[in-house]
Amino acid sequence: MSHLVWFRADLRLHDNPALHTACQQAVIDGSGVVACFLRPQDQWENHHWGENRARFTERCLLDLGHELAQLNISLICWDVGDFNQQIPALLSLSQQLSCQHIWANEEPELNERLRDQALINQAQKTGIQCHFYNDQTLLPMGQILKKDGTPYRVYGAFRKQALKELERFPVQTLPIPQSMSCITEASQQDKITVLQADAGSLNVVGVSAFQPKAYLDDPIQQRWPATEAQAFRLLDSFCQERISQYDPQRDFPGNAEGTSLLSPLMATGKLSVKSCWLSAQQVQLSQPQGAQSAGRWLDELLWREFYRHLLVLYPELSRCQPFKPERAQIPWRNAPDDLAKWQQGTTGFPLVDAAMRQLKETGWMHNRLRMLTAVFLSKYLLIDWREGECWFMQHLVDGDLASNNGGWQWAASTGTDSVPYFRLLSPYRQAERFDAQGAFIARFVPELASLPAKQRIQPKGYVKGYPVPMLDLREGKDRMMAAFKSASFSQT
Repeated sequence: MSHLVWFRADLRLHDNPALHTACQQAVIDGSGVVACFLRPQDQWENHHWGENRARFTERCLLDLGHELAQLNISLICWDVGDFNQQIPALLSLSQQLSCQHIWANEEPELNERLRDQALINQAQKTGIQCHFYNDQTLLPMGQILKKDGTPYRVYGAFRKQALKELERFPVQTLPIPQSMSCITEASQQDKITVLQADAGSLNVVGVSAFQPKAYLDDPIQQRWPATEAQAFRLLDSFCQERISQYDPQRDFPGNAEGTSLLSPLMATGKLSVKSCWLSAQQVQLSQPQGAQSAGRWLDELLWREFYRHLLVLYPELSRCQPFKPERAQIPWRNAPDDLAKWQQGTTGFPLVDAAMRQLKETGWMHNRLRMLTAVFLSKYLLIDWREGECWFMQHLVDGDLASNNGGWQWAASTGTDSVPYFRLLSPYRQAERFDAQGAFIARFVPELASLPAKQRIQPKGYVKGYPVPMLDLREGKDRMMAAFKSASFSQT
């Protein structure tokens, strides 16, 4: 046996470059393939992963184990603590299984990239070759640059160049590898059985370390499908039935079906961005009535692409630093009571509160509301955006550093954004535009459900059981303006 595939944020068979290439090579040299997942629970906690994200990953991993079994590929899962412990675990596993090759797909985050480079360096000393492939983006991460070799700092310019590159190098996906049944030896399976028995607290996928009943009892996990088959059904359903209405419907939080609802599957790599791109592109090319909306969704995929490229090109983003260095001087408020009201959805601003409660109840938040709540915290309350970024990661099923950090820095005007820092989103105006009847508010803030629509959006006077607004919006704006100006920022 000579090939070990290391799964990370790519928990699927279809369009998986590392898995596909390893299996191809195994067929050529008449050897075998084993897969592994090294669960770094301590690292997840350090990166602020909450139970929603971790449990969803484990559910996707359970499905991966079943899918790999159909290819006669064993999936070995170990608990290893953190990234530093993953390297000796991989080398030990490779040596015990006589694997001369480790195959994996790249990740954009700094700690992950440093770990992978350390693995390459150490593996070379033992005669093990490491192979890494671009997987999370349409184009190689960090390679969309200006003519002078510098990175694009504004999305519009990045998008223009990315589309040119995609014309030159059209997106293609890889099929599911063929079964490895013809090259699996009994002696190799004996080795795997021993390794599973000695693996520690996390054993082979399917045993008691993962508890399917616990997932079934978890109302948040029940909301989100975690199998590859379900992922493709959702993608097909979105592109065939709903994408034509994406543009006019995507901003209304009461209609979650107006969005793709695919972000959790993309975050874990259960669904590749290339599969999503090709499905939407097919609609754009073949259905004139849905072309504009499909194009809008493709644009959102490019935003996702942009943030991943930035993580590679600007390592400080992975170190909790603002993209614009001068923004580090903003005098953020230390206001734990105000932060707690925002976190619990008791600010007294109905749409903000409904959004924060949606996050806690479902593990997900509508994208427009992510912008609104982020602006509310970082601008109106003048609380450090990193507090909000961390809270989202602790609760989102689809949390990932690139998109979460990019969105928060956009909202706080510390990121890649050419719009003036005084940009604000009024919670009342947003509700009037996108929840005019207050139906979404009534769903998540039942204290207001019996009120007329206008008062759900902006209650008049005292409402039993619901807090009064925690601040005056005008005063919050003035405080924010003074804070930004005090740091000697321009208005552009």
